[in-house]
Amino acid sequence: MKMNYSGTSERRILIFKRLIAGEHLSYQQLAEDYFVSRSSIAKDISYLKELFQKESLRLRFDNSGTFFEGSESQIHRVLKRFCLMMLDQPAAFSLLVEPAKYQEVNQAFRRALMEKQVEMPDSYIQSIVLSIVLLIERASHAENLVIEENRQVGKLFLEFDKYPLVYELLKEIEEQHIYQFSPKEVQYLTYLIVGSGLKFFMKSEKVPFVFRGKVRNLIQKISEGLGTDLTQDNRLEEDVTIHLYQLLLRIEAQTTVVNPLLEEIKQNYPALYGVVWFSLHDFLKAYQVGISDDEIGFVTIHFQAAIERMRRMNKIIFVCPNGVGTSSFVSAKIRRILPEIDSIETVSVEKLKQMDISAIDFIISTIDLVGIQKPVVRISPMVTNRDMKRIMNHYIDLVIDNEAVVDQNGLLLQAQSMIQPTVFFERFASKTEAINFLIEQTPFSDEKRKAQFQQSVIEREQLQSTYLDNGFAIPHGNPNYVEKTAISILLLDQPVEWGNQKADIIILLMIREDETQKVEPMMKLIMQGIENKEWFLSKMLEVKSE
Repeated sequence: MKMNYSGTSERRILIFKRLIAGEHLSYQQLAEDYFVSRSSIAKDISYLKELFQKESLRLRFDNSGTFFEGSESQIHRVLKRFCLMMLDQPAAFSLLVEPAKYQEVNQAFRRALMEKQVEMPDSYIQSIVLSIVLLIERASHAENLVIEENRQVGKLFLEFDKYPLVYELLKEIEEQHIYQFSPKEVQYLTYLIVGSGLKFFMKSEKVPFVFRGKVRNLIQKISEGLGTDLTQDNRLEEDVTIHLYQLLLRIEAQTTVVNPLLEEIKQNYPALYGVVWFSLHDFLKAYQVGISDDEIGFVTIHFQAAIERMRRMNKIIFVCPNGVGTSSFVSAKIRRILPEIDSIETVSVEKLKQMDISAIDFIISTIDLVGIQKPVVRISPMVTNRDMKRIMNHYIDLVIDNEAVVDQNGLLLQAQSMIQPTVFFERFASKTEAINFLIEQTPFSDEKRKAQFQQSVIEREQLQSTYLDNGFAIPHGNPNYVEKTAISILLLDQPVEWGNQKADIIILLMIREDETQKVEPMMKLIMQGIENKEWFLSKMLEVKSE
């Protein structure tokens, strides 16, 4: 089957389509089919392997070559991810879905939204339309698209008679004679559409009270892990509640989302990402579902936004001796360029001397001030453009100064008391052997408690791999069985399979329920290690030798 496709993206898509069609493909066969070298094919397979891994799926290998075995729902997930990645490459995208069909469904769905007066962001619409098109194009496989109704998620979240609007949206596509949906397909798409944009289909107060309580507990746990109280942020609670409610519906529909900011989130907010990763795994264990890195990244954004709201400058003092009219004029101008400021208080010089200004971020003044311990921005009474630039520049400088700077040595010192002397250099053949070894090195008051903790670690791994990134795996169990907070680190000279990845740095986290504040320093260290593995290994050698 000779195919003269020279473009790398196009070739990878064609190989991908053959894999999900059930073919077994050897490197030699593919090199001959596409007129490229075996090394090029090796890179293609490596690329596709990573694509499947992002959906917690794996390519397999036997004597006949590389192949994929999976359900129709799994094929939908990885196919949708690939399509979303190729949206900005029309030629490549057209190899995955029929452009005319995509436009037809897109127009019908948008028309239905307009008629029903449902406003929804383009990214949501794009994701929903793509899922509908994929279902239509793979209609011959639709009987294999199964919703796992035995999960408690399904029982908790959807009664279809509550969502007539979803039916109306799908009906528009049927009336355009694009496709007739079966009851099973309608069920699948209802989960998917509501899961993609829950807040557009139901009021937030309809979210079950029990679920809201669990989200509050999650926010409290993450707050404790960060050492920052976010429990009073109502917007955070609302946003996270809706997002996690949608997430469970997406999982029920076995669909996927792609987070284009994931790598930036990991790089810029590593400790927060790590704490959210750790806490969400516990939160979702009750629902017996796993979570992708993309979803963790989205939840991390909500928490970072809450942190930024806490960090923002809450109060500015404006010192002006020229009366109420001038002060109101200047305050209005300041608010135009700094809309996030909660309070701008106008005071006289005499009142300023008597005030407690410890909570003030900075002072703006039309006169020179002497002996003031807070930053002062001197402006003219008429607030010129140059004055406004000076205020804005000071604001930007202050925000940048407040950003946390990664202190690698400081990270190690914070975590060192928990890891010394439990750093081991060993070789094991499997994940189970590695986990059992680390648990055996940990003192427990009795064998029963040890066995219970060990079983909880195994169950968590069965639910979802605790592989994080760059060879790091973070197994952990039920905190109720942990007697003393501790961390054991195993450095392997040969990696072992960990889910669909390979891990050579295994970190067993044992954090007591009442000591979640110790999660952050450890996750900071781990995320820094993922970013700079050589640094992490050298520091562990130092810890081991002390």
